[in-house]
Amino acid sequence: MYSNYAWTPTSEGSNYSVEGDCYNREHIVPQSVFDKASPMIADLFHVYPTDGYVNGRRSNYPHGEVGSATYTSGNGSMLGSSNYPGYSGTVFEPLDKWKGDIARSYFYMVTCYEDKLSSWNSFGMFSKDTYPSLTNWAKSMLLDWNALDPVDEWEMTRNDRVYSIQGNRNPFIDYPEAANLIWG
Repeated sequence: MYSNYAWTPTSEGSNYSVEGDCYNREHIVPQSVFDKASPMIADLFHVYPTDGYVNGRRSNYPHGEVGSATYTSGNGSMLGSSNYPGYSGTVFEPLDKWKGDIARSYFYMVTCYEDKLSSWNSFGMFSKDTYPSLTNWAKSMLLDWNALDPVDEWEMTRNDRVYSIQGNRNPFIDYPEAANLIWG
């Protein structure tokens, strides 16, 4: 998602010094937010393969829209100061073609784990409460991203494959309009 590199299944790792050294697992909601607890750590609806180095640069920063980049990956993903109204911290911005996928991952996580949010560590996108569970700026941005990048065949296929492993689906992939009904 964050790089143009492609890897073989044996190139996973955490030893990287430059983009393209290896891939690792990107947790859309950083593991530190939920203290690496199960079942969130292994929930495939927010775990994606990505470049290890770029994922390290993303760190625990919220996703957002960058005004001034301090780092840009080979595919154009950026780390830098937010220019989205309502948040002024550091954010990581993926390419437009992934923004809807990422938004639907967040919608899934705050819906599926709403009962756990109050125990999660502070994260700039979450309000740590039950509905709406997202801060105002994050809710607005994620709804924008959901519209900007509609569900495509790749995402539908991934939803089917995750279902075959986990036995559940991301309803925001099956019914992307539900996000507007819930948070709009």
